[in-house]
Amino acid sequence: MTEQTSIIYLDNSATTALCPEAEGAIRDAITCYGNPSSLHSMGQTARKTVETARKQLLAALDVRLPDTRNVIFTSCGTEANNLAIYGVIRAKKFRFLPRIITTDSEHPSILEPLRDLESRGEAEVIRLSTEGGRIGLAELDRALNERTVLLSMMLVNNETGAVYDVGSAFRLAKRKVPAILTHTDLTQGFLKVLPKGGYDKLGADLMTVSGHKIHAPKGVGALVISSDLLKAKRLIPYLYGGGQEGGLRSGTENVMGIAALGAAAKAGRATATDDVARMTALRDTFVNALPDSVRVNTPAVCAPHIVSLTLPRIKSQSALNALSAKGICVSSGSACSSHGGHGSYVLLAYGLPAEEADCTLRVSLSRYTTRQELLDTAEAIREICDTMIRIK
Repeated sequence: MTEQTSIIYLDNSATTALCPEAEGAIRDAITCYGNPSSLHSMGQTARKTVETARKQLLAALDVRLPDTRNVIFTSCGTEANNLAIYGVIRAKKFRFLPRIITTDSEHPSILEPLRDLESRGEAEVIRLSTEGGRIGLAELDRALNERTVLLSMMLVNNETGAVYDVGSAFRLAKRKVPAILTHTDLTQGFLKVLPKGGYDKLGADLMTVSGHKIHAPKGVGALVISSDLLKAKRLIPYLYGGGQEGGLRSGTENVMGIAALGAAAKAGRATATDDVARMTALRDTFVNALPDSVRVNTPAVCAPHIVSLTLPRIKSQSALNALSAKGICVSSGSACSSHGGHGSYVLLAYGLPAEEADCTLRVSLSRYTTRQELLDTAEAIREICDTMIRIK
């Protein structure tokens, strides 16, 4: 293995480095510190920056909407997901127990609000199986009924890289329950998986985006909302206050973060096709360089930037420590749930036995990942497999 002279960062599903365009947008926004709600010139300049970012994000999402208020800026993807769930379920008083359908492998920012609603008796939640990285449309069809008000499903799983057939699921749901609302968490899929016809063709009423997954800074995200949903007033605020963001997300806008999100989305969309092709090739190179004793968990359809691999009876924490000592940063699963000390429910739902889930790493690429970094990482994993004490 070549000597490491710098950090090899392969945890891009946890967070990404700022792109030059985002850095430039932040520098420009720093000079205009006005409040976007103020009516004076500095306030209106800040407002223009926010509105430009709305348009940039909509364009990157392949959305052609007449009103840029359909983008609600939030502090992160977690807040956007919470707004989608609580905002829909509490927008009206149902005369029945509303049903929400999701999957058993969603991000905690989806599953935890749903558990809260269940515990309060506000909703019934059905969790579809994702074994093997697939979602069964027949299972979804059986779960849909006249009480189903929301279907929430991520496009790409953050641990396995499985790409779920969100478009087909949403079309089925709308045919069977025309009044249903559909939400997709695009946090891992945005600019990494390019749906035919664009993201707007997925048929989602609500879409979640997180800035720090696409080379924008942490602390900014967005919920993109369909015009029909807004007109029907089927979403209410989660935060109340000064009425910013069309009354749906009070709080002074993070102008620097929003500007960077818009710039990163615009830049990423311009190169997305090439980036996806390059990451796909790099993923294949990495997988082919791994030792035979390592099993790659390959979903039916997988995203180009996430590789889930199971080591031969070597605990993931031990492997992480060994790789980190070599200057290589990977993870064992979702960074948002890594502090709980529990095994990965996602990997168990995928079909891995508990002991194998405990030996599984996630390697995640970005547009800046190099071939040599991946070859060096594969060699480091080979050394670990050859030298580390195996668990009994």
